[in-house]
Amino acid sequence: MEEVRRLLRIREGLEERIRRLEGELEDLRRVLAEVDRLIAHLGFRRADEGIGGSTSLKGKSGILLGTLRCDGRSIIFEPRGDVEFSASSPLFRVFVLERTLENMRREDERRASKGEISPDDVLSYEVETDGDRIVRLIIRNYGDERRFREIRSSLRWAFDRMYERLTSRG
Repeated sequence: MEEVRRLLRIREGLEERIRRLEGELEDLRRVLAEVDRLIAHLGFRRADEGIGGSTSLKGKSGILLGTLRCDGRSIIFEPRGDVEFSASSPLFRVFVLERTLENMRREDERRASKGEISPDDVLSYEVETDGDRIVRLIIRNYGDERRFREIRSSLRWAFDRMYERLTSRG
């Protein structure tokens, strides 16, 4: 009987320790999310200083595809207005939206569900159109400098291909 009481006290002590460690782990995850937010913010500043806040996005031939602007935690891409870049183009819809931005959004949602980042820091995006023509793509909470480069690269590749297809027709 005494041995059972001793084991119950040990079990109680272990449960208490687990509760304390889980609380500490939760605190550490919150701190990590804040550090990630600060890294993204400071990383953005360094990227912003390097590109001046706004930069021309050019294709491999040097042709202007549009303007890329950083505004706080958002990226705003405006394709050149004299070209009918289509929102329904598979290059845009599948490559830019689904493979690039949706993958990033899903990764952020996974990290938010684990408490690694705040739900407010999950990537989101909005496509503004005039009919089917892309007027503006706004990407909020894009994250860090690595993600900025990946988004810029995806936009450059997709819009360069769309431009090539549009200009080879006529």
